[in-house]
Amino acid sequence: MQDDGRDLVELVRAAARDHAASWKLLVPSPFAVNRAEEAAEDTAFAAMADAKRRLSDHVVATYGVTPDQLASLATA
Repeated sequence: MQDDGRDLVELVRAAARDHAASWKLLVPSPFAVNRAEEAAEDTAFAAMADAKRRLSDHVVATYGVTPDQLASLATA
């Protein structure tokens, strides 16, 4: 995949969906933790963190500002 901004945003969204699904399997209710799903949740979390890092790197490389700086411009 080319590191195009739109592709990276979709990658982050997909990774977040995957992590949310794995979290629901790990913690199926407020009263239960399914330890058998812990490794899968760790993997999904790492994938989401990697996708977010790639998007952040793209923003810095493209615009010369951090994502936080870019967001502050949008709310100024």
